[in-house]
Amino acid sequence: MKLNRATVEDYESIIAFYDDVTDRTSEMELYARWQKRKHPTIDGIRAYIEEGSMYTYKENDAIVGAMAVTMYQGEDYHAIKWSQQVQDNEAAVIHILAVSPDAQCKGIGSEMIRKAIRLAQTNGMKAIRLDALASNTPAHKIYKALGFEYRGKQHLYAENTGWADFYFFEYKAETYIRFIEKDKWDKALKLVKEVFMEFEAPDYCEEGIADFMHAIGDESYLSMHRFYGAYQDNKLVGVIATRNDHHHIGLLFVDKSFQRKGIGRQLIQYILDMKDEKPITVNASPFGHEFYKKLGFVDTSEEQITNGVRYYPMKRSAE
Repeated sequence: MKLNRATVEDYESIIAFYDDVTDRTSEMELYARWQKRKHPTIDGIRAYIEEGSMYTYKENDAIVGAMAVTMYQGEDYHAIKWSQQVQDNEAAVIHILAVSPDAQCKGIGSEMIRKAIRLAQTNGMKAIRLDALASNTPAHKIYKALGFEYRGKQHLYAENTGWADFYFFEYKAETYIRFIEKDKWDKALKLVKEVFMEFEAPDYCEEGIADFMHAIGDESYLSMHRFYGAYQDNKLVGVIATRNDHHHIGLLFVDKSFQRKGIGRQLIQYILDMKDEKPITVNASPFGHEFYKKLGFVDTSEEQITNGVRYYPMKRSAE
């Protein structure tokens, strides 16, 4: 199943989906307390579609899940004491997450939230937040299990509930991955150089070292890639760069103080979550060869040497 951005052509099917969720979800009146066309409203859904914030999750062309993910937060989020203060356009918010009654209790809601997190991080958001009625305790448990923490509550008015308490949550992960803009590549490349020289250069001859250094200083080569960074406490601790629509890993380096802590694995999983179902390839260095094997990559040929650079062509097929 794949998360797809909704278009105006999806409007009627999305409305029908939310009507069905509201009508048939068990204990709706007790927990989420949605009411047909009052929450979510048809105007609200249309607005999310028109601004490009509405997403569907489909199985065999049928909608089994839907949600809105906005790359901004509203004024009602200002009163909460968040872990970090960011501008409204730096915080993503997940809204109206729903799963078909026929597909509930299968982990689809959790998978959609994970994809929303990846989506927000890819768009460079510094915070990921959401809110839920205080009565919606099943949802609270899911959010907390996925790394969201409770940050506060507000007593707000909604047409479907009247005045009610709303709980606010913020995604809090030890490692945070986000897209690196071109004007911030310097820090990423500094990390790449340092890690390469300490851990990979010993396996290369002088020609290989020079060729690698030339490549990461070559604007035309670098511009083929999209860079992503892993951060802990706002410190860059890992870098991955991909090309060919995320089908080839060009660079993967983790700060020596943070190696063997799962960061490289998280960076690769981040890319796997974004790409389509085609295989992903990498030219693994001798230092990284066994690491890629553990993640399901297999050799596609024997060790190669090009301009002094040693590598193993590897591939991981779609799961």
